[in-house]
Amino acid sequence: MDKRAARRDCFSKLKSLSLAEKRVHSGAIAHHIAETKEFRESKCVFTYCAMPSEPDLSELFRDHQDKIWGFSRIEKNARISFRHVQTPEDLSEGAFGFLEPDPDRCPLLSVSRPDLILVPGVGFDRGNLARLGRGKGHYDRYLQSAILNGTEPSIFGICFSIQRTNLTPDSHDIPMSAIYTELGRA
Repeated sequence: MDKRAARRDCFSKLKSLSLAEKRVHSGAIAHHIAETKEFRESKCVFTYCAMPSEPDLSELFRDHQDKIWGFSRIEKNARISFRHVQTPEDLSEGAFGFLEPDPDRCPLLSVSRPDLILVPGVGFDRGNLARLGRGKGHYDRYLQSAILNGTEPSIFGICFSIQRTNLTPDSHDIPMSAIYTELGRA
């Protein structure tokens, strides 16, 4: 299946989930991640603010304030960055209509900083750990820069189980270390 068809298929499946199901599944995903060695041993975690179609991991942030949290933000140069967020009040509606770190309140965190990166996606292939994004390449470019910078964080792909799909990765695609759904490690 080509990437466009896979995206359409995954978005179609996501429409079948109710808000209540997404909320329950998101809680299960957060629980599974919290139990991993990688999360427990991480001092700095990079994550995202969920769009309506994505698992919401805000419970992890709320329950683990002992960690340094970096939340993704699309900057004016159309590149993704991660900014240090300490409280929910540090988040505001961004240009794309979803929550992002307020750049006036949240300093940039270095690409070499994270021990763990939690990455949303439209779909994931559990066989080759490939990620299907929204097609803009934000995370692919960021993950490539992290690896080129010598950083070797764990990278967890985050999705609902219905988003698992078959993908043929491109040469620039960075495989995930693991994929987590409401069912656990996929």
